[in-house]
Amino acid sequence: MFSLFPGKTARRIECVLFALALTFAIPARAAQLPRCCVWRVTNAKAPFYLVGSIHTLTKKDYPLPIPYEIAFKDSRRLLFEFDPTRHAEFEKKFAAAAKYPRGQDIRSKIDPQLLAWLRQNVVAVDVDPRRGNRSEASGFNSGLDYKPWWIAQHLVNKNSNTKVSTAHGLDNYFVDRGEQTGKEIGGLESVDEHVAVLGGLSDREGEIMLRNALAQPKGSAAEFNRMLKAWRKGDTDTLWVGDAQFRKDAPSIAARFVEGRNVKWVPRIVAELESGKPTAVVAGALHFAGPNSVIKLLEKRGYKIQQL
Repeated sequence: MFSLFPGKTARRIECVLFALALTFAIPARAAQLPRCCVWRVTNAKAPFYLVGSIHTLTKKDYPLPIPYEIAFKDSRRLLFEFDPTRHAEFEKKFAAAAKYPRGQDIRSKIDPQLLAWLRQNVVAVDVDPRRGNRSEASGFNSGLDYKPWWIAQHLVNKNSNTKVSTAHGLDNYFVDRGEQTGKEIGGLESVDEHVAVLGGLSDREGEIMLRNALAQPKGSAAEFNRMLKAWRKGDTDTLWVGDAQFRKDAPSIAARFVEGRNVKWVPRIVAELESGKPTAVVAGALHFAGPNSVIKLLEKRGYKIQQL
């Protein structure tokens, strides 16, 4: 496994992804429940919930607010961005997409000045599973075969909170409990489609992502916490505004990550709605925010949606 740690001038990248889930009929006490990133399709044939999730959380973020538990309990089928039971296939294909073909590397793909900065400030840490927890650090040149978007995704501030992990993310929580309770599990995207979200970026787009990551302000951790609080309150307006700078700096990439996928997902979600099977769809919470959210697109098709 390959990870990258920046020098002292680099900034923390906080990747906040959110999950979509569909919920069942809520009892009369629903008005007393805390408002969350959970929505119920009220005119569906069967209980159907949209649950907004963050992929990285800590143990302290549990137990989750009650609406998340209601959505899980009332669903027989859980749909994620891609089928998590095919995670091994995804990891293999994603790792392959992160590297240049043999004979190519990043040196001819990005601005020379940016490459020089990376060489001076970034250390590659090669983690070998055969050595257990031990790792070996080397210069950035050992990672030249990785693409810019992969480097951007793996820049981590050494002083960041290591307790925040995808292992504690809402998605994993739903997957683990779903497997334990025998729920059906599937995905809105194929493995190849999910890999292509990042893996299909051009070198230019990857460099934009890398520069954006390096430009993160010192207050990134505080911003992450602010977004976390907004998520817990179901405040999608704040979540959408929090992503505004990236949409301004890289509109085509931002649309690729969120709104473009929303458009592709909605027909698939509608098919699930029409199946009459109690379902929860789990995906990034930003997919439920903004003017072209999954919620807005479903409402245009006549579905009535209530936030819990």
